[in-house]
Amino acid sequence: MAHALLQNLWFHHTDNVELNTITIHHQHVTIHAATTGDRAACPSCGTSSARVHSRYRRRLAHTAAGQRRVVIELQVRRFRCRELSCPRATFVEQAAGLTFRHGRRTQGLHAALQRLALMLTGRAGSRLATRSPFR
Repeated sequence: MAHALLQNLWFHHTDNVELNTITIHHQHVTIHAATTGDRAACPSCGTSSARVHSRYRRRLAHTAAGQRRVVIELQVRRFRCRELSCPRATFVEQAAGLTFRHGRRTQGLHAALQRLALMLTGRAGSRLATRSPFR
């Protein structure tokens, strides 16, 4: 019951991510998770592939929880593209609603920082973002 509740709390916006563990430290919270989809589409040609090349962990900054910084350690897979004419030999799966290409923060944190920058502009937004637990 508790696991399903935490899964829904942290990953309600994406279907292909499974929560493994949560570690709460004095200054930050680390969420360990993994993608669960069996296939991914190549971003260059759109061909769907189930052939896994390798796996690795992405560390994503996430919005703060209870004045603590949150980091998601997400295990993702690198797939081989099945299309022989595609210039991309391998590609990394993205978790819709959570990650974006080459991103080091979640889509939620990215959107919050963009809104902060637009509302406060310039130096005031920079000072607030530096002091906030978002970073």
